[in-house]
Amino acid sequence: MVTRRDLLRRGAGAAAVLTAGPLLVSCAPAPASASPTVTATLGPPETTSIKLAAGACDSAIFGAERFLRDEGFTDVRFTDVATPAAITAGNADIGNAFPHAFFNSVESAPKVVALGGLHTGCNEIWGNTGIASLKDLKGRQITVTSKTLGNLQYAWFAMTLKQAGVDPKDVNFVVQADANSTQLYLDGKDAAVFVATTAAAALKTNPANKGTMIFSQVMDEPWKSNNCCFILASEPWYRANPIAAKRAMRAIYRTADTLPANRSDAAKLAADKGLFGGAPALANITTAANMVPLDWRSYDLEKAVRFYTPLLTDVGLLKTSADDLMKAVDLKIFKELSTELKK
Repeated sequence: MVTRRDLLRRGAGAAAVLTAGPLLVSCAPAPASASPTVTATLGPPETTSIKLAAGACDSAIFGAERFLRDEGFTDVRFTDVATPAAITAGNADIGNAFPHAFFNSVESAPKVVALGGLHTGCNEIWGNTGIASLKDLKGRQITVTSKTLGNLQYAWFAMTLKQAGVDPKDVNFVVQADANSTQLYLDGKDAAVFVATTAAAALKTNPANKGTMIFSQVMDEPWKSNNCCFILASEPWYRANPIAAKRAMRAIYRTADTLPANRSDAAKLAADKGLFGGAPALANITTAANMVPLDWRSYDLEKAVRFYTPLLTDVGLLKTSADDLMKAVDLKIFKELSTELKK
């Protein structure tokens, strides 16, 4: 599986990981039951410890410590490991994840529940010389580490190609488990490369990159009108800690509302913690953090689920229907905070 961590490693180097814990594994879709009851007057969190997972574009999460402490959390930890993997290892209670990762979790990974959205995406596809659009990739070679739902690069290539009217089968996807896709692209061996977060930032400034951006999730419709990622929580943690979950979500959304357009201060907080490559990667972390709008109220998570689902189903990666995926979504907190938090 190519995870956010894999992309961050290739874009900016290794980062800090929290200590592994017990596994939480689910082998089938797990419908979310009725929302846990949260009293009208919000009491203290059931736990004062919280572990959060984020990517380098998730500044509203990794920059939320001040508000998390304001919400009653005294032990706040962050990891840059992909959220489903971090939840599986016991290293995260809540975090942001790409839609394919959420869908993959519903089908075969940890028991999670989606609580809301945060921003549109920082995903880009760059084409080499002679590639001006996604349609130009027909018959061309692109190397991926696997062709599965859990593979970020392939899943995103497949979705964008399908939406552009290109059958992924008409592209020569070569599977190489240890592939460095960015280097293959820079060497001219691959026609295109998918990048995100700090990897996207690094590629933009790489003098060896002679290609053209042919897809940008933050600029291209209909992608820019949909949540890129979903805030996921471990379902057992959410059921046991409904007040803590709401307070954590409130801290994240309060952060989103107060961060300036230049999120360099939040990026420095992450770099100082050793996340996303640490201090040497600060410039790329800042660029990634600044890539996405944080207008969380503007996006409809159910609309996003129903946008991504048919694309992944049509290319043979997803088996679960949108209706069944929505059973693992609980928007109660999101709706409450959309009303309660004044901009």
